[in-house]
Amino acid sequence: MKKVLAVFLSVFALFALVSCTEELPTNIIDFSESQEKVTTITVWMDDSEGLFMEQLIPAFNAVYPNIEVQFQHMGALDSRDRLKTYGISGNGADVFMFPHDHLSLAILEDLVYELPADLYDELDGKILDVALDIATAGTRDEATPTLYAVPISIESIFIMYNKTLISDAEVAALETWQDVIAYSATFAAANEGKQLLTTNSHWADNYYLEAFYSAFGWRPHGADGTDGTQVGFESTNLTNALEWLYNDLRPVVTGEDSYNSVGTSAFEQGQAAMIITGPWSITTFEEKLGEENLGATTLPQFAEDTPGVVDQVRTFAGSQMVAVYKYSQNKDAAIKFVEFLATEEAQQILYTTSNDCPALQDLSNIEGISTDKYMQVMISQLQTSIPMPTIAEVTYYWAAAQTMVVNIWDSGADIETEQIKAEASYAASKALGS
Repeated sequence: MKKVLAVFLSVFALFALVSCTEELPTNIIDFSESQEKVTTITVWMDDSEGLFMEQLIPAFNAVYPNIEVQFQHMGALDSRDRLKTYGISGNGADVFMFPHDHLSLAILEDLVYELPADLYDELDGKILDVALDIATAGTRDEATPTLYAVPISIESIFIMYNKTLISDAEVAALETWQDVIAYSATFAAANEGKQLLTTNSHWADNYYLEAFYSAFGWRPHGADGTDGTQVGFESTNLTNALEWLYNDLRPVVTGEDSYNSVGTSAFEQGQAAMIITGPWSITTFEEKLGEENLGATTLPQFAEDTPGVVDQVRTFAGSQMVAVYKYSQNKDAAIKFVEFLATEEAQQILYTTSNDCPALQDLSNIEGISTDKYMQVMISQLQTSIPMPTIAEVTYYWAAAQTMVVNIWDSGADIETEQIKAEASYAASKALGS
């Protein structure tokens, strides 16, 4: 009886205590969102002074506050080799940057994570076609395109000129390559010791020479640059292009001197009026010659009656790519980062800090680019550009092609023989590489 009474009194006391307790407030603060776990990603970008990333990271964190970005400068040409050393450990970078011609190698080396199909759908129609062609490694015509990277910038060669040596009107009159060649003698007579045109590279650089090859109807690795079985060096179209280079262009840009005898220094020192170059030279040339003395224009076309010419001058389009490392342990966060790079906000920061041309189709909201004389010329040049080949086999194209041109340019070697040798050299290098 005592035990029952004790239990009754305990229950009564508890009821009384609860009924007398002050009611708890309903406005309870939920800290769960602010305490969400932070994910840290390591990003390798070619940004030596950190100007781009300094502005990009806060902009990214305004959208994704729970993704911490650890930035490390890494040269675009170095990221692949550095990342290979980490293997499948998951260490190294979660996101890395490389140029267009490294995509095929990055895929071959199993470094690149295939990005989601919905991200491709988002970028299709937003990113320039030629840039997205590169980023998908030529798979856009397939039923299911594969997106390997996000293109953040686009580039092409074009012409810059020194206004103290040649006027805007004189440049505008050089509409065709026949005009350039004819005017070179007039220019040389009026400017002793100087020449009309040079190159930012050398005259056996086949990245630059594609502008001429394309007009004669030739590009490496077939019509769409995806045939890895051969380069197609023995094409008659290429024969015609090489004959024009040797017989028509060579006499006015190097004469009897070697393919690399006149280059960038001639333009920087005021010894050449025009130079075939790209956006990478803008800052240096402005420092050397003064911004007020520089102009820019697209490459001339060929006269319609030029023997062998069947198409327009089409430069190679290049692009800087940013990819997710295949063995990243933070893929979801890394994907969000590369996706953000394609936004107008990120592309504006890129242009403002790096003077790179955004890879967007619509640049109307990128402040400053509409009045940028260099960017406007390059954008115009890109309208007819073709994407760089992205197949792995293109690695073996460059050396064979350069040797072919050097032998023809410097020694007057038989063109068709050199074409046959170049195809054999390509095949041998490919077999050795495999």
